Amino acid sequence: MLFVPIANIRFMGFMISKYLRSLTIGDLILVLLCLIVAAAFFKAQYSKPQKVYVYKDDHLQGSYELNKDRIIEIDEHVTIEIAYGKARIAKSDCPDKRCVKQGFSNKMPIICMPNRIMLQFKNAEDEHILILY
Repeated sequence: MLFVPIANIRFMGFMISKYLRSLTIGDLILVLLCLIVAAAFFKAQYSKPQKVYVYKDDHLQGSYELNKDRIIEIDEHVTIEIAYGKARIAKSDCPDKRCVKQGFSNKMPIICMPNRIMLQFKNAEDEHILILY
């Protein structure tokens, strides 16, 4: 167990209080402004409703919200599972099953090349479209 002498603890407390006393009003305003901007950025980043868009042969098969758990059968070859705010290809009859091995995601697209299925994750205002050839 690490033993820290009482004198070192008192010295650290003295240094921290000395540093806090040297802060000006401008420093405090700058720190508070940075914290407010960071909190607003993270709130905006995580409060957007996110959807998964399912494409088959470059045609939109459907879009599903990630906040509701469900299992979707695209066709007799591919089944998609949505759980815990993420989606994955749960079942596929492709030979190497790389799409199934990728697992759950809510950021990177999941592509099953033999079955020409693509799962794309977008927020409400995202406009970029990935094309599967």
